Amino acid sequence: MKKVLQALLLFTAMLASNVYAKDATLSMVYTNALGNELPFAIFSGKGWSPDSKARYVKVHMYFDEPVVIQGLEIDSCGSRMDPNISVFFNFDQWVMHIDPSLSGEVPNSLHPVQKGNLLVLAGFDKKVEVRSLTFNFERSSGFRICGIHLKDPQGETYNIKTPSLAAGTVEASSTLPPQTAYDPIFLFDSRFEYGWASNKQAKNVSLDFKFDQPHRIEKIRIWNGYQRSVTHCQANSRAKVVRLTGDNGYSEKITIRDILGAQVITLTKPFTGKHLKFDVIDSFLGKSYKDLVISELRFFDGQEWFMLDPTHKLQEGIEANRNLFAKSITSSLLNESFKGYFQNEGEYYPGVILRLRADGSFYIANAPDSDPPEYFALGNYEIKSADAKKGLRLRLFGLYYESDMYGDCNGCGRDCNKNMTSDDGSIQKIFQEFVAIKPATPGKFTIVNESGGKKLHFDKLFLSKEGIQP
Repeated sequence: MKKVLQALLLFTAMLASNVYAKDATLSMVYTNALGNELPFAIFSGKGWSPDSKARYVKVHMYFDEPVVIQGLEIDSCGSRMDPNISVFFNFDQWVMHIDPSLSGEVPNSLHPVQKGNLLVLAGFDKKVEVRSLTFNFERSSGFRICGIHLKDPQGETYNIKTPSLAAGTVEASSTLPPQTAYDPIFLFDSRFEYGWASNKQAKNVSLDFKFDQPHRIEKIRIWNGYQRSVTHCQANSRAKVVRLTGDNGYSEKITIRDILGAQVITLTKPFTGKHLKFDVIDSFLGKSYKDLVISELRFFDGQEWFMLDPTHKLQEGIEANRNLFAKSITSSLLNESFKGYFQNEGEYYPGVILRLRADGSFYIANAPDSDPPEYFALGNYEIKSADAKKGLRLRLFGLYYESDMYGDCNGCGRDCNKNMTSDDGSIQKIFQEFVAIKPATPGKFTIVNESGGKKLHFDKLFLSKEGIQP
């Protein structure tokens, strides 16, 4: 009887450990306001800061496996944390506005409490199974974070594991222009909005990885296809069969499934070396484009996950954008939130918001109850020209979402692990528009839609930080 009781207790403990695992793995952590290092540093104990001048900073965390949490703490590195924060659970499943001015009300159980360096939020009304978390620091700027602690239902803190960064390079045999959106280094940037895409080739394309030091690879985690949205994923081609070749005559063929979210592939023969090549020899064809897309990639060496370090390449892109915005006298637009009114078919409507980030992403939304449909759009911009007199000309491209949902979440994907579809009645579509930006007076801008407002419903925008009234 004693042995039966011991076995039962052991079995119960095993069940509990499976439900509330103490380890939580984050292969993807992204920010829209990159500073000196990737936001993985939040979990290293060293501390992390975004771009010092950026506002509406996001930190997005994507879990490899869902975890159940019932509280969280933000370590502010010795200074008091501004409680002006919103937390998005699973993109849009649940939004927790800590600032009463944003939501009108904060439940008593969610009032933040400052305990030393920690901003504590405990006692959620329910256990929350979390696939992704997004922290929006709203109007705050110049802050620093030394940790984000997640509590399980027993009040214990999860041990957060993140990939290590490996020095090396990756080159592709074919890359869709612009390189600033589809460079193969974006396989490691933790953003679904950016990934590697071939140039009109669904197969017979390759990725060439060269590591500075020898690495062992036993498993590969891959996000197949363009996982910016379900629509994007189906429109573009996805890898189906890949031949791996590398040092010491290494060769293996792997099959990749056509699914949203991450999948882990175990190699029958582990690879060890500095040079590994991926050759895509077969693919799932896209409905609209031949371009083959892979969104993200990670490697497992038997002990931990690792990835190529994209920091320098990302910072190069940010600096290039800053220089072109400065050249066109539009620098004040970057990493800020501008609002005002828009003109559409001769009529004027208030409440438009535009946010352009130095990392090459943007967000635009119109006001509720406007005559054109309420929508938001987010994605990337490509700088076509920059001139002190003529201003800035951009190509905007990404996802248009006709909905009243708050959508400023570049880097979040559409919660692909949930296999989310657009069956909620909302309208989603891929779009491209060309716009010209001209400074009107200091701090005020006029944006002309050169594409005629076919996808984004405006002819002109009139914007400032405070909001211009018609």
